[in-house]
Amino acid sequence: MKVKIALSLAGAALLLSLWPRAGRADIFDAIVICQVRGIRQGQLAVRPAPNGQPFAGLDNGNIVRAFGGTLSQDGTPWYEIRVLQGPNARVEGRQGFVNARYLRCRWYDENGTLIRED
Repeated sequence: MKVKIALSLAGAALLLSLWPRAGRADIFDAIVICQVRGIRQGQLAVRPAPNGQPFAGLDNGNIVRAFGGTLSQDGTPWYEIRVLQGPNARVEGRQGFVNARYLRCRWYDENGTLIRED
């Protein structure tokens, strides 16, 4: 069983309470651009579903856009992404899920103003 991340009012309230800065946003309310980081060996697997069979791989420094996410049963966060800059042109534009622990993300509002980064 997978749990959807914060699209409800309760989830948004929890996110706001955990993030005290003035310009707050949920991942679904912003443009979220992430860079792959922390891969020590191999590539970050892109999968059709969390824990699914990988169909592509990303390297440190590759860029993705996150659209939403889920938590696996063990609490691992997974983001649904579209590859903006992959290791080769065949990967660019592909969509899938990646382990969010290997992403460094920045949240932008509709005007392109940075409102959060992790």
